[in-house]
Amino acid sequence: MGVLVMMGAAIGFGLNPLLSQLLLQQGYSPEVVAFFRCGIPMLLALPYLGAIKNNASEYVRSMVIGVCSALGMLAFLASFQWVSPTSIILIYYTYPLFAMLLGWLFFGQTLTRNRLIAACIIGLAVSLMQGSLDASNTPFGYVLLCFVAPASYALVINYLSRPILPLQVGERMSATLAGHMLVIIPVIWFSQPTLVMPETFEQSGLILAIGVFAAAIPQYLFVRGTLLLGGERATMISTFEIVFALMFSVVLLGQNLEYVEVVACLLIVIAGLIRFEPEPSMKKAQARTVVG
Repeated sequence: MGVLVMMGAAIGFGLNPLLSQLLLQQGYSPEVVAFFRCGIPMLLALPYLGAIKNNASEYVRSMVIGVCSALGMLAFLASFQWVSPTSIILIYYTYPLFAMLLGWLFFGQTLTRNRLIAACIIGLAVSLMQGSLDASNTPFGYVLLCFVAPASYALVINYLSRPILPLQVGERMSATLAGHMLVIIPVIWFSQPTLVMPETFEQSGLILAIGVFAAAIPQYLFVRGTLLLGGERATMISTFEIVFALMFSVVLLGQNLEYVEVVACLLIVIAGLIRFEPEPSMKKAQARTVVG
């Protein structure tokens, strides 16, 4: 059951680069795209915010996680202005490397042989992408910005799989989404974008799609799947997002994939499969977690 839930999340999240690019092409700024992507799920999760009085400390921790995730999302969307979409997608899906690093530094994970091999494979994929980026003369600072998103997503995966206190899925979503909005709303306020509300039927459809099918539904599936499977399996299955993201971009946007980019994609998927390690304490962790 957990595997199917995470695959559903992977497909939904795989729509994000496609829908984000389409909205950016319509003239929306990155912060407005982020607002709709988080605002619609936030509306759906509002009824759960009332539970904050019962577990305020865990809500605050989840909101901090949401703040970090929002910063990564803004960096991801802003990168489309300077870096090729395929490179951004490939860099984003290096997050298993960051998940391993953060898990080792802050969440008590050990660097096993499988994880080290997976890290080396992802490093090889990054080196292949670097050659492609050098050929396109992309400034180093813009490339570095692309890595903010996978680092923040890795933090989310690690904490959601090992929360200090349990929350129901809807409660966890409402808290993290509130953290998103704490960042996004002030950014919109100070940036004063020219286009906010949809002006055409197409724009309305894209906004609804990114808010529901690429955010609300996959976020619910992701939180539920992470609690069911644990961080290791969740990260392994989430790696397949890159396949869906690139497939949607190639088929629906007509973007081209270079040979090195195909190889980098395969290496990242292989690394996600190799890094899997059974978690001896997963049952214990699940016993502390409320899934519902």
